[in-house]
Amino acid sequence: MFAEERQEKILEMLKVNKRVSNTELIKKFGVSGTTIRIDLTELEQKGLLSRTHGGAILKEDPVYGEDSISSRREKNKEEKECIAKKARAQIEDGDTILLDSGTTALDLAELLKDIHNLTVITNDLQIALKLQKYSEIHLILLGGRVRTSFECTVGGMGIRALEELSVDKVFMTTNALSLQKGATTPNLDNAEIKREMMKIGNQRYLLCDSSKIGTKTVCSFAKIEEFDVIITDDKISKELKDSIEKLHIEVI
Repeated sequence: MFAEERQEKILEMLKVNKRVSNTELIKKFGVSGTTIRIDLTELEQKGLLSRTHGGAILKEDPVYGEDSISSRREKNKEEKECIAKKARAQIEDGDTILLDSGTTALDLAELLKDIHNLTVITNDLQIALKLQKYSEIHLILLGGRVRTSFECTVGGMGIRALEELSVDKVFMTTNALSLQKGATTPNLDNAEIKREMMKIGNQRYLLCDSSKIGTKTVCSFAKIEEFDVIITDDKISKELKDSIEKLHIEVI
């Protein structure tokens, strides 16, 4: 059993019983105490439980909601900038790309000004404002209803536009990523336009810092196998990286 699967089962136990002991988990999963302590530490770091002496309790208010863009900008900033630099290396002169909305995608947009004859499609208002001043970039902003706290457009207008478009590469962002549920977001409207974005790319990249890997939220917009490449930071565990690569997905 992969660590991610075991951790999901631990959370399921907590939702039912509100607390678990290390001894109970060692017996149930047939692993060492060290392994269980690592699992509980990782889940605590993700804000999903609180560790106690000899076990853990369910955190009363786990964060399954969606932080606004302004509150996300400073979270894992170094990791996001590292991911953006790796993603920039995948883009060439003459490419047509789609940039999903989000802070990591905005970091990537800031690195594109020296690429020649680049076409960028996006639903992110801040990305559009950033790129519209560069003469070498041909910008297409998707229309639709504006999610004001998230500075992006969603809805049928943008989805219909995407049905008529195709790109070389899509660069997606996500609120959470798990082997079982894939890439997920808390907002249904956001999930719908992300699903359409996934359809139009010859190559599909996911920009995802390691703190989101092994978590899930409400609405799935892509199975993990639908991505060709996952770009993350160096904090991803070797076990999880190996698990993803076994699905024939490149991790960089």
